[in-house]
Amino acid sequence: MNMRHLIKLTLAASFLLCITSSVQSTVLQHERLRIRNTFKTPEEVVAYYCARDASGFIWSGLLDSERTAFTAWNEAPQQDTFYIAKNYAVSPSEIVAHEKDHVSVAVKYSLLGIGDGHGTRMPSPRADLNVVFDVKKMGGVWKIVKPDPQEIAPVVLEAKLSK
Repeated sequence: MNMRHLIKLTLAASFLLCITSSVQSTVLQHERLRIRNTFKTPEEVVAYYCARDASGFIWSGLLDSERTAFTAWNEAPQQDTFYIAKNYAVSPSEIVAHEKDHVSVAVKYSLLGIGDGHGTRMPSPRADLNVVFDVKKMGGVWKIVKPDPQEIAPVVLEAKLSK
């Protein structure tokens, strides 16, 4: 192998290592707390909620300031267990009942198991979980109105549990 090929291989390997570590650190970082809703789209609100949920913050306790900024819920979800997911995807919003200020945003989770605060893990009864969030524009900002807090199960990413 000549020197030119060796340099190209070294550069390619370095590039892949940077991309991999960058993606890994993005996945392992927690979504920072926001108490003001400055998001422009309903998808951003749902993505924020899912990112906080994925880090374990919804299961362990949603702050009242955060709940009132991003949801129309009167209380935070309170569950004893949570789903463990490999990943999730937020879909584009769809208008509900021809109202431009009322949309639904679907989220698809790839499930791995069920866990609890004691570290117990069980297999998931299904491979996927689909959650449809109803989001309405209220007071000039998008807020999650459904599912109700008692109807939604927290979903934590496996990568967040192994930190």
